[in-house]
Amino acid sequence: MIETLFGAGGALALPAWVALSVSPWLGRWRPAIWAATGRVIPLVLAAAYLGLVLAYWPVPGGGYDTLGAVQALFAHPGMLTAGWYHFLAFDLFVGTWIAREGVRLGMPRILLVPCFVLTFWFGPVGLLAFFGLRAAPWGLQAARVLLQRQRGLAIFGMVLWVALALAAIAAMLDPRTLAGVGVWAKPMKFMAAIGLYALTLAWLIGELPAARRHALPMRATVWLAVASGAFEALYITWQGALGQASHFNVDTPFHAAMYILMGIAALLFAATALPVAHQLWRHADGMAPAYRLGAILGLVLTFVAGAGVGVAISAHGGPLVGAAAGPGLPVVGWSISGGDLRVAHFLGVHAQQVLPVAGWLLARAVGRGAVPAMALCGAGYAGLVALALAQAYAGGPLIAF
Repeated sequence: MIETLFGAGGALALPAWVALSVSPWLGRWRPAIWAATGRVIPLVLAAAYLGLVLAYWPVPGGGYDTLGAVQALFAHPGMLTAGWYHFLAFDLFVGTWIAREGVRLGMPRILLVPCFVLTFWFGPVGLLAFFGLRAAPWGLQAARVLLQRQRGLAIFGMVLWVALALAAIAAMLDPRTLAGVGVWAKPMKFMAAIGLYALTLAWLIGELPAARRHALPMRATVWLAVASGAFEALYITWQGALGQASHFNVDTPFHAAMYILMGIAALLFAATALPVAHQLWRHADGMAPAYRLGAILGLVLTFVAGAGVGVAISAHGGPLVGAAAGPGLPVVGWSISGGDLRVAHFLGVHAQQVLPVAGWLLARAVGRGAVPAMALCGAGYAGLVALALAQAYAGGPLIAF
């Protein structure tokens, strides 16, 4: 019986999704389709969900307070089927909302179809894709502004982020792992980080007068950032595609040489923050003082802490202190069993974004006291990096489980 109920839910939802996917083109039929997909069918599924829960609740050891309790709850076929109905009802309701909003906003109808497919298969991913489409005009405007500020770095950062999207698709299709982590995880992290660094540098260079932006020091800085960042990203991606380690890989003379070159490239890439900070200090008179101070402190701290902790990781022979290699925190991969130098490295690298934003906000909100407040904020952030570094060397994880 449970198997029949499970199949019945899918048999009811699938035609609704087909109708929903073509509804943006159906004119006068849209209200009826949306009434069915956004109200009638979700309510039927919700009623079936309630019936299943009343029939099979409670499950011994089951609940929502711990992962083990949730696992025990859905180990029961009746509650697992109830969970299936839960997903079907909510996903169809959200899909109908996407259709209504998309048509109301005049979004290209063909672009709504991938959102429907993603919502049907992956639920929240479809909602995320829809909001991404809604933000596309602002994204295009931001891209135009970045291209005007520093074209080379803007193009480089955007190319890396397109490559990041392609790598994410590869990660979904490629089941290979390296040290317990997907082979595409490290390339994706470095594409995101290098791309963000380039785009941030493009924005900050845009604060300089036009004559300084196009002068030799900034042109050389841009080319150094693109060349060193591209080398690092390409090698890490190549090694990931081969299923081999890029960092601390000295198994052959070639890999040992490439590891050294990659370290040099990383230092040169981080060092490009310094000439930009110098130029902002001397020539960016149009910036609000607190914003200017935040940008300079962020760039300097990015080199000192970001590159400095990177050197410490290399000297230590890896990022882990008193921890075993393996899967860690989601996305970042930081260890949950011991110290991890990558926490301080992350904070140092992203001072380039955090402190300029803090300076800009303080300039708008505080007024005359913004500069001292920004100096205090910069000191606090540097202290946070130092604290994370000390915690890692003491063998303590950021979050203990």
